[in-house]
Amino acid sequence: MFKRYKLILPLVLIIVLAGCGKDNGVNPDPGEPPALPEVQSEAAQPDISFFENNEPQKILAKGDTANYYEARSWALLQAGTFAFASTYNSFLMGSNNEEAVYEDGMWVWEYSYQSEEGSFTMKLTSEEVSDGYEWAMYWSYDDGETSVDNYKIMEGTVSEDGSEGNWTFNSLDTETNEERVAYTSEWTVTSETESSMVAKWYDESGTATLTASYEKNEPNHTMVYTYPNEPNITLYWNTDTNEGSFEQGGESSCWDEDFKDIPCN
Repeated sequence: MFKRYKLILPLVLIIVLAGCGKDNGVNPDPGEPPALPEVQSEAAQPDISFFENNEPQKILAKGDTANYYEARSWALLQAGTFAFASTYNSFLMGSNNEEAVYEDGMWVWEYSYQSEEGSFTMKLTSEEVSDGYEWAMYWSYDDGETSVDNYKIMEGTVSEDGSEGNWTFNSLDTETNEERVAYTSEWTVTSETESSMVAKWYDESGTATLTASYEKNEPNHTMVYTYPNEPNITLYWNTDTNEGSFEQGGESSCWDEDFKDIPCN
């Protein structure tokens, strides 16, 4: 009897150890896929309601308001510079109707469709990283004569709560079928009263042709447009005092709490 147990015990240990080290081919449960991110962070968008809500008479009895209106025109006309990323929303939102599949350490949403112009495939991937999720959107196309395989439309990293992130948006070089950077954006939202955002436009050579930045630290707001070969433009306004300034090429124009032109200090 004792000899029998002496033979069985080593055998049991071998089986247990082998079971512990054996890969049963079952991957750990990845849980639920992340929610699709914002392509355009609404919380980080420039708050230009100050200019939208204030339209003083252009000529007041006690002074001119030209400086304010010059700044107002720039703020309203150039606001789209920060919102261009929203044009890519349709690519991302199309994945909403698809079920995500977890493979090779990342989530994948993929769908295809046909049209008179050819066949299309869209693929969105998401991989968890230390500071959130890395995202990438790919587009493939074939019309029988021309084909594009996995053109990366956009890529970026967004924190889990959406308070920080960056996106790179590409255009397709039709001669080489390669993507090139067209537009980038990055943002940080610290609180409801403090945020920042930077957007950049690029030419075909990859050179930034415009950098637009916005900082909010209530009640102070600053918007800067930087060009490589033109004077920079800076707008500043205070939503508590109504005071502000417009600066172009080092020359400043200011207004007071009544929106009247005043000398800049």
